[in-house]
Amino acid sequence: MRLRSATIALTAACVLAAVPGCGGGAGPAAAVPATSASGVVSGFMDAVADSNLTKMATLWGTARGPAARTRQPSDFEKRVVVMQAYLRSEGHRIVSDNPDGSDARHVVQVEIRRPLCTHLVPFTVIKLPDQSWLVNSIDLAAAGSPARPCPDAQRTDSPTPR
Repeated sequence: MRLRSATIALTAACVLAAVPGCGGGAGPAAAVPATSASGVVSGFMDAVADSNLTKMATLWGTARGPAARTRQPSDFEKRVVVMQAYLRSEGHRIVSDNPDGSDARHVVQVEIRRPLCTHLVPFTVIKLPDQSWLVNSIDLAAAGSPARPCPDAQRTDSPTPR
């Protein structure tokens, strides 16, 4: 009877180890380094849409590397949350990708769509020595306030003036 119990326990342990999402996993997959300026912005915006703050921190940083690895700036986790709040949208598309003074620095313009408006948001991206790209800065003011993302749009839920 003991042999049978041990066999059942071992089989159950093997099945649980083989089933994804049953704990003991490696955690979220690491972001693959982007090989283009547009690619890093697209990956960053996909992470915004997925609320994947870890991936955002892996794709944003300085010439020293991703914020997730360098842990800089010291408040990088708060900054990532703020960026996610400002950039949340119904969708996005990359409008342009142009060098900004050198081939290792580009400005990528992203159109973000909201229910009543669109915003054009410039991202500055940099190429690292390993040839991967990082988002370095974002003009969040161009994205509109998270509390009032479309200030000039007419509200559709209020009566129209006579």
